[in-house]
Amino acid sequence: METGTVWRWKPRNGTGVIKLDDADSTLVWFHLSNARGDLDITTIAEGLPVDVEVEPIPQAGYTCRARAVHPRD
Repeated sequence: METGTVWRWKPRNGTGVIKLDDADSTLVWFHLSNARGDLDITTIAEGLPVDVEVEPIPQAGYTCRARAVHPRD
């Protein structure tokens, strides 16, 4: 599991981008359906720290997408 921060969030579409805390600041696409725990359309916001399960499948112009997004403890 990787750590990161919600970088972009579009509640209208239920989609966003997470910037990972890795050396490359990798950008990971995610959809609201990938949110786990207490994350929902009202709690997700830009700047929110999260844990991310990343899969190396391109999505919406990004090199990878999230399999699951969890609130960071």
